[in-house]
Amino acid sequence: MSTKEHRKNDLEQPEISQQAMAQLFRGELSRSDTWRTRLDTTTNWALTTTAAVISFGFASQESSHVTFLVGIWMVVSFLLIEARRYRYYDLWNRRVRLLEDGWWAPMLRHEPVDPDALRELAVEMSRPQIQLSLVSAIATRLNRAYGPILIVLLVTWFFKVYSHPRPPRDFGDFVDRAHVAWIPGPVVMAALLFLTLAAAYLFTASFFIRSPLGELRTRPRGRRAALWESFYRPYAIQRRKRPRPPGARAGAQRPPAPFDRH
Repeated sequence: MSTKEHRKNDLEQPEISQQAMAQLFRGELSRSDTWRTRLDTTTNWALTTTAAVISFGFASQESSHVTFLVGIWMVVSFLLIEARRYRYYDLWNRRVRLLEDGWWAPMLRHEPVDPDALRELAVEMSRPQIQLSLVSAIATRLNRAYGPILIVLLVTWFFKVYSHPRPPRDFGDFVDRAHVAWIPGPVVMAALLFLTLAAAYLFTASFFIRSPLGELRTRPRGRRAALWESFYRPYAIQRRKRPRPPGARAGAQRPPAPFDRH
């Protein structure tokens, strides 16, 4: 074989086998499962902390409401940690979804592979970048788990301050009871009000922002839902995709299916 033929063979694009794609899919799925397990761990920390704070806070009348404030601070810290982990989970889960949409689903339908999905997968594998912003990650985790947890802690804190040791005489007395050491009650109330408004805004925004690629959807992609349905159908509103230009899939090749009959 001549030198030119050797160079030509070296420049030829290697064929992608189903075995290689299966190994790639297994590897990306394992990464996604690992980070998904880390999300569950942080959520368990938040639930355990909430249960311990409520049990200790109402154990006696002498227990301070500061216990609930510490619990709220810890749950918010867990939320920030989990939001960071969720961004990494979204990175690996996007690759799994691209493999499913671009390779495995077309193969099962006996259709050509999606070159756009595989091209996007190649770009993400060559230059990995986190696609999900921190604010979107916080909003998503508030919607999925941390919203009800924070609501429970805020309600129990309010009930603790209001009822122990006796109901307040007026609103001013209630605000004064919220003090923590040298921090006056109005400052504590203002901080909790800001936290409540910020969490409520992010929780509501999570119903309207575009969901991450790996999140399950209640409706098929490309179909729009009514605005009022988004309040009981999370991630129901989707952006309509741009129409694919004609001939974009003309050069796509169909992967060999093991169950094809010749």
